[in-house]
Amino acid sequence: MKIKILTILLAFLWLIYNVEALTRTVNLDGTGQYTSIQTAINASASGDTVLVYPGRYLENISIIQKSNISVISLEATSGNPTYIGLTIIDGQAISWGMWIRQNSQNITIRGFSITNCKAGLGVSENSVATIRNCDIYGNKSYNSAGFGASSSSVYLSGVNIHDNYAYNMGGGVYINGITGTVNVTFDPVNLCSIYNNTAGHGQDIVAQSISSDLNIPLDMFSVLTPSTYYATAFRTTGGDYQLIISAQRAHHEEINNDLYVSPDGEDVNDGLSPATALKTIKTAIYRITSDSLNPKTVHVLPGTYSRTANQQIFPISLKQWVNVVGSGMDVTQVTGEHDPAFPSSNYSLSVFSSFFQTNVSLKDMSITTTNSANSSAFWGYKEVSLSLTNLRMYNLFPSSNAVIQFTDIIDALWDNVIIEDIVTNSKGLVYNDGSFTGTIRNCIFRNVVSTMVDPEISAYPIIMLTLGQEFKLENTIFSNLTMQDDDSQAIQFGGMYNPPIQPQYTIQNCLFSNINCMERGVILYGEDYPIVNIANSTFAGQNGNGEALMVNGIVNISNCIFYNNRSKEIAINPMDGSGITTTITLNNNLIRNGFNDIWQAPGNIINYNDNNISGNPLFYGGDDINNPFYYSLSEYSPCINTGTADTTGLNLLPYDLAGNWRIWGGRIDMGCYEYGSEPYVANDDPTTPALQNGLLSAYPNPFTAFTNLKVILPANPDNSLPRVTTASIYIYNIRGQKVKSISLDPSQASEKFTYWDGRDASGRQCSSGVYFLNLSVNGKRCLSKKVTLFR
Repeated sequence: MKIKILTILLAFLWLIYNVEALTRTVNLDGTGQYTSIQTAINASASGDTVLVYPGRYLENISIIQKSNISVISLEATSGNPTYIGLTIIDGQAISWGMWIRQNSQNITIRGFSITNCKAGLGVSENSVATIRNCDIYGNKSYNSAGFGASSSSVYLSGVNIHDNYAYNMGGGVYINGITGTVNVTFDPVNLCSIYNNTAGHGQDIVAQSISSDLNIPLDMFSVLTPSTYYATAFRTTGGDYQLIISAQRAHHEEINNDLYVSPDGEDVNDGLSPATALKTIKTAIYRITSDSLNPKTVHVLPGTYSRTANQQIFPISLKQWVNVVGSGMDVTQVTGEHDPAFPSSNYSLSVFSSFFQTNVSLKDMSITTTNSANSSAFWGYKEVSLSLTNLRMYNLFPSSNAVIQFTDIIDALWDNVIIEDIVTNSKGLVYNDGSFTGTIRNCIFRNVVSTMVDPEISAYPIIMLTLGQEFKLENTIFSNLTMQDDDSQAIQFGGMYNPPIQPQYTIQNCLFSNINCMERGVILYGEDYPIVNIANSTFAGQNGNGEALMVNGIVNISNCIFYNNRSKEIAINPMDGSGITTTITLNNNLIRNGFNDIWQAPGNIINYNDNNISGNPLFYGGDDINNPFYYSLSEYSPCINTGTADTTGLNLLPYDLAGNWRIWGGRIDMGCYEYGSEPYVANDDPTTPALQNGLLSAYPNPFTAFTNLKVILPANPDNSLPRVTTASIYIYNIRGQKVKSISLDPSQASEKFTYWDGRDASGRQCSSGVYFLNLSVNGKRCLSKKVTLFR
């Protein structure tokens, strides 16, 4: 009897539940109970179903603190997938298409297309949801353009996520475990597809701070074998877990050839030749294969690339084992612009980005931005073998990110990178929050003003690098840098905390000039007794309190010049409370006031040898104090031939800052420039056969505006040689590309004078660098001269 009563009671409760569970119909034509999906959801109670009829619903839907609600289209009741494409949630590019949040439980979404949203569908804040048989496409957001999940549990079944764009990361899917545990499960039977999404970092999938490996069985993914360019999992701290992606088919096959991009190209082209070039750089990188055994190149042809001019998409994501190569920093310009889809967002505009990539190369172009008060040229995260070569970055507006900003770079090479003409109210030219291991050489950092002024904290240094185990700074200029804050330093090279081995830092042939700040100009420090070698560098023209250079560790300074308007020239970093002491050894340096210009921290050792001198270095000077050659040596300088007598074992570069022989006249000079030297020619530089009685000379060399050329054609008094009928000077850049030719008249006197103004055949200014002048007589190269141009 008791069992019978209990059964009747349960049946009665079930009846009550089903009576209360309603199906609420939504139809735009007014034939349903509602014309708005959001209104129906707001009215729903636990157990209700919101049944949406076909139509385009211009809504941004929030499901907040709801339980046991199903929002479905007629696909769910009929099984007909056609209804997915007919039942559309259009976010009008305003906000999320659908956002399930604030502890909503057991929510089911089925049978919709979600498009034109600032992110398609999201689940967050301890919510639980099932998303089934939906098509999410054509959405734009900062992160998670297609689907996003954080602090939630989500089951994805038969969901297609494609053709979405995220400015930052996760163009298709972004799973964020930072704020709490997140679980996303992909149906192994009713497979999802994720493909052809784009983002600044992680084109299709990014999973951040997940707590275990994530299996992702798919019908279709962008490629069959995805690299970190397409999908990656990472944690800011702790061990990383993996994305295990298994796809039955690929959206596209990457192209195993070099590709070309032109301002006049079209992305429907194959990109295999300049005549069939693509239009957008991002598309070329996306399509090209990543091959470590045979790296491919995206050739960016001359012209200007911007969103306004030719629909470029920023940031341009770089891909591992792919070279992105312009046609020269004077002829290929990439101009970053904000996406108009985010007119009010204060995000940092990055022109190029790289995220967990290996062997990325960017070279031979200029990078700038327009209509942005918060922009950077390059943003990178966890990079290996990053190569930046022959780049000019100018007129950017760094704020939340520096012009170059990154986290952790190993084995980097930056060569001939020019960053100039920058005003910043926050971060400066270079900033990293991990570590940097590698080499910076032949670079120029100049004409920068930091306007950040704060009574509570110091301003960011213009250059702020946290160094890894090894760092080399060679043939690099830091000039005309100004800090308006009254207690901030301009350049900071700091060692990483607790390095695994003793760090080694080297500075050679560098110029630190006209640095204006009330604190020190340059600091180079480390936490674990770094070995520091500073040689043949010039610290001059600096203004302000503090010292020109502060160092600590096992420090050797040789053949340097310190001549500044500062309270001290050199200081030992006291490393207060660390117990770390410094031993600094100085040989063959000119220091303005000698030993008196060195600030000694208690408990440290200074070895100041007799071969150091004091006084005025007697620079060459000139009208422009910001011209690097202002700090070359005049013929009266006491620094000539007073450097280290025996350079054995010093590992000096064979050339000086100007590219001339480092040792000239029998003994090395002090400072970054060797007096009276000639251009350095390596064993593998171009050589030419001797020309009898001929001559090709250039003066001045190096030069900034023009160099005078003197040519003597070969004499032929006995007619033993063919008569000279043609003669020309052909000018080539370091890559072997001809930039200009100068014709000579062989009928005139054998001694001829002409000049080169540093411009190419089209009258455009050539970039700084080394050039070869080849004298050709009767069609044969006879003499060659190496010259250096500085801008």
